Amino acid sequence: MRLVHDDVQRDLTRAVRAALNEVVGPGGRLDPVEVHACLVELGVFALELPDADGGLAFGMDCAVPVCEELGRWAAPDSYRAGALLADLVRSVEEAGTGLRSPASAESPALIGVGKVTAGLAVGTGIVATPAGDGLRLSGDCVLPEVPPQAAFHVVPARHGDGTVLAAVAVGSPGLTVDGPRADEVWRLSLEDVTPDALSPPLHHDGIPSPLLVRARIRQAAYLLGLASGAHRLAVGRAANRRQFGRGIGENQAVAFPLAEQYAHLEAVRLLVHEAGWDADGGRSAAVGATQSLAYAAELALQATAHAVHVHGAAGITTDSPVQRHYRAARMEATRWGAPASLWREAGALRLR
Repeated sequence: MRLVHDDVQRDLTRAVRAALNEVVGPGGRLDPVEVHACLVELGVFALELPDADGGLAFGMDCAVPVCEELGRWAAPDSYRAGALLADLVRSVEEAGTGLRSPASAESPALIGVGKVTAGLAVGTGIVATPAGDGLRLSGDCVLPEVPPQAAFHVVPARHGDGTVLAAVAVGSPGLTVDGPRADEVWRLSLEDVTPDALSPPLHHDGIPSPLLVRARIRQAAYLLGLASGAHRLAVGRAANRRQFGRGIGENQAVAFPLAEQYAHLEAVRLLVHEAGWDADGGRSAAVGATQSLAYAAELALQATAHAVHVHGAAGITTDSPVQRHYRAARMEATRWGAPASLWREAGALRLR
């Protein structure tokens, strides 16, 4: 495994960074429509898609720096949801369970050019129950953000065989989206909704499926970016803010945690890139994806909270850029499992 980025990874990071810098608004805010347009123009949605779907087939190795950079800006991220939707459609095709909607079968190629986007729901409130010749989805969950002109929502659903992922077309009978609420999230409600695509269980005999492994790697990269972005803001604040005649960065209570977090950031970065490298090379990435996500989630929670403390009273205002990282970390840290449960799962996988 390479311990440093290659030219393609560096170019991707710089391209995404430059594009987001062009559209960033006051207080570091980014408009979802403008961010999606930037990603479409850069062609990043085709990164992981195979040649058969008109993709670039670069793999997870190149998806990781894109997710990390989006996290660093706490940007509205339509990439992870789009990539997961494409993976979901392919997993359904491989399992031979079929798709209900012809539009779903065409979605990988359309995702590659940014014409199909998806919302990525969070929560365990959706239940899949047998009905007729298939399953119906009912319950509530939340959407941290709704991408522009989303065609599908990807939702986790509890099933008798374990958790599955479902793609539900926007406009399906029984689907309602309310919001945004005061915490800037939307409520997604389903009542006897027929999914357009339904994945196999995300775990089989305690082993995460390839679909879940890839989702966890992208999530770990995004959380790494959130932690890195919050850390950068905290370092800048510590360097520029002066109290009692000296910079607050000279205080050990501020400086030491920042130094420790930097070391953890580099450790997580190596773990995430190793997991992506394993996934691309056909090696088992289940352990790497699980432990890198657990580590990244813990670090994101810790780094964003400390960054708010470093900013003081300014850090708790909604206009503060660090607040966006803090809120995003709280929502995203448990998307694919709480850190404690992920560590237990990684330990069990190592003992197999």
